This record gives sequence, C-alpha cells and structure tokens, in this order.
Amino acid sequence: MKEVLIITDPEKIKLLGDRTRLNIVNLLRERPMSASELSVVLKKDPSTIYRHINLLEKAGFVEEVGRDGNETLYRRSARIFLITPYPKEDITTPTMKAIHRQEAETMYNLLKNAGFKIEDKKAFIEILERFLTMLERLSRDLIKRLEGINLNPIEFIHLMNLLVLINSPELQEEAKELRKVLKLED
Repeated sequence: MKEVLIITDPEKIKLLGDRTRLNIVNLLRERPMSASELSVVLKKDPSTIYRHINLLEKAGFVEEVGRDGNETLYRRSARIFLITPYPKEDITTPTMKAIHRQEAETMYNLLKNAGFKIEDKKAFIEILERFLTMLERLSRDLIKRLEGINLNPIEFIHLMNLLVLINSPELQEEAKELRKVLKLED
C-alpha cells in the first residue's frame, strides 16, 4: 500500500461521487474487509458491493490484499488520497462537493474532540468547504506535476503546508473567517 496517492483523472474522481463507493473507501481506511463485511456494515446487497469494489479496484482506489476463507479481502491502495481534478474539470462538481463536505465534517469532529468550542457548525463547514475548493483550484497545476511521486505522510503534510503558504493571499478571507469561528482571533 502506498502512503499517498495523487489522483487527478476526472473519470476516476467521478467514481467517488457515489456515496456507497465513498463509504467503501473510507471503511477500508480502518482495516481490510471483504465484500460481505462491507455489505453488512453498509446495509447493501453483496452484489451491489462487489460491483462498486470492482469499479474502485479498476480505478486504483482499492486492491486485493488476501483471502479469508473463500472471501477476498480488500484494502485502500493508499493511506491518503490527494484528489484534484485536472486539467479543466470544474472543481465544484457534485463529486468534489461531496468529498469537501465529508472532509469538512471530519475536521469539525476532530476539532470538537480536541476541545474546540465551535458554536456554529454550519458556518464552519461552509467556510472550510469553500477553503478546500479554492485551495484545490489554486494548487491544481502543482499537484498534477507531483502525480506519480511517492510521498510519505510527513512529506504530504509539508506539501499541504506549502500549498497553503503559496496560495495564502487568495485564501486570506477564509482563513480569517475560520479563525473567528474557532475563536483564535488575536
């Protein structure tokens, strides 16, 4: 399994616009699972899950990792996916909106669990979604050039920090709003 996989192909990214496929990829972050296990957790017919896994496997999001009896086990092909459509795909597609929404909700939960008092969840999520959309749009050319490069998680974090730094003038308003919502104002 790769640590970080950069995905820029719009056709591959569109696959994640389906909630079931996005849920499969997220569940496989925790541990390898069979299609039967996934069907129980997601409350979907096993044949539906197999169809989704097949599409995800062809696109490079999941891979076979072994067997448990007669069941094939699947895992994510990377711990972290950096997903940015390229070259001219509109970043505000339903797929990217769904991905940004889920990322924003994950960040909200992470910060709440860390003790941050976020009184306006809706505002926080909307601002963060807008920030993520802008960051991807502004970083798209640089990310495309990095596709295929092996990155470890620390390099990925540094890359993301660099992207924010490079694009910080354009992201000032969203950063200011996030600081206000998180009560980090000076």
